[in-house]
Amino acid sequence: MTHKKSLFLVFTLLVMSFYTYGQLIDTRIEVKKYSVQEISHPGIMHSGEELNAIKAHVNNGDEPWSSAYKAMVVWKGSSLDWTPTPFAHVHRDSYGANRVGDPQIGNDAEAAYSHAMQWVVTGNKAHAEKTIEILNAWSSTIDTITGKDDNLVAGMIAHKYCNAAEIIRYTYDNWPQDEVNQFKDMMLNVFYPLISNYYTNSMNSNGNWGLSMVNSVLAIAVFCDDVELFNDAIAHVMGTEVQPYSTFSGYIDATTGQCQESGRDQGHSQMGLGYLAAISEIAWKQDIDLYAYLDNRLLHGFEYFAKYNLGNEVVYYNMYGKFKDVISEKSRGKYQPIFERVYDHYVRVKKLPMPYTKQIVEQIRPEGFTSSMISWGTLTGYQGDPID
Repeated sequence: MTHKKSLFLVFTLLVMSFYTYGQLIDTRIEVKKYSVQEISHPGIMHSGEELNAIKAHVNNGDEPWSSAYKAMVVWKGSSLDWTPTPFAHVHRDSYGANRVGDPQIGNDAEAAYSHAMQWVVTGNKAHAEKTIEILNAWSSTIDTITGKDDNLVAGMIAHKYCNAAEIIRYTYDNWPQDEVNQFKDMMLNVFYPLISNYYTNSMNSNGNWGLSMVNSVLAIAVFCDDVELFNDAIAHVMGTEVQPYSTFSGYIDATTGQCQESGRDQGHSQMGLGYLAAISEIAWKQDIDLYAYLDNRLLHGFEYFAKYNLGNEVVYYNMYGKFKDVISEKSRGKYQPIFERVYDHYVRVKKLPMPYTKQIVEQIRPEGFTSSMISWGTLTGYQGDPID
């Protein structure tokens, strides 16, 4: 090798090393920006300030909270006569086949959340005690969740229980610590092992699976004050790792705004978007702004979905070669309660327009029940001025 070539090689290696070092510095800055040192409470989907505001608005008869609250309390699980039905072994196979203890595990989770919210609004201790009754019934009984859909069941349900438990733990004084610990054990030993593989989940699974798992991992991390677990889940959803479908960049296309599941059906696309929205809100409660991540990627995903489902044409391509070359019309125009909070954040907080999402929000308000995500989105997600 000539002397000039040797010098050129040394120079090239130096440049590359400086570039790599710069990338490492940038990565460290990025990680620090999107991680926490401690966890704030209550801090999953609801802050203490928000809970107080909901209480005040409902008791004042303000809209849309008043109508949204009425919609919640007429749901069957909102009654104080509701009795939990815990199972030691929950089982579900693909497409909901061979169910044991499901949907009971989900209905009880939603009932626990409804009674926690009713406790907040009314101050009636019976609702707080009903929430505790449900949480204790399951945490003292369940041992396993099995079946081909085991991690999906865990991902769709754990965050619901954690939201109810978080509200009670930080607003009500009479949940004994040993029962709190028992609930933690259920989350860490029954639910978490099934959803801890969100970053290596098979590429055969669509994005809503992994995102449901990330959402519940974050909820568990907050309730259990596990900073490392929280930061790991945030780092995953921001990345492009083994399972890109369950990340912001992998689920929502940068150019079109379409979802990884847009070619599958519109129902599952909403689930993926809904979980990303919940993930963003949990992060927001801990002073991490995932709403703004990747130039407001979540906003573009919601607007793409809303535009198409309102009957408009959109640009579409088969993102991963997994579905058809045309966007799916299945479940088009059938909406789940995932829009209110996202719309409130981007329009009220960020002052960004969401014209298509606005149309859906106004069409379906107040948002109602969903078996897979947090229900009653208008009651808890609308934070603007009262509507005449």
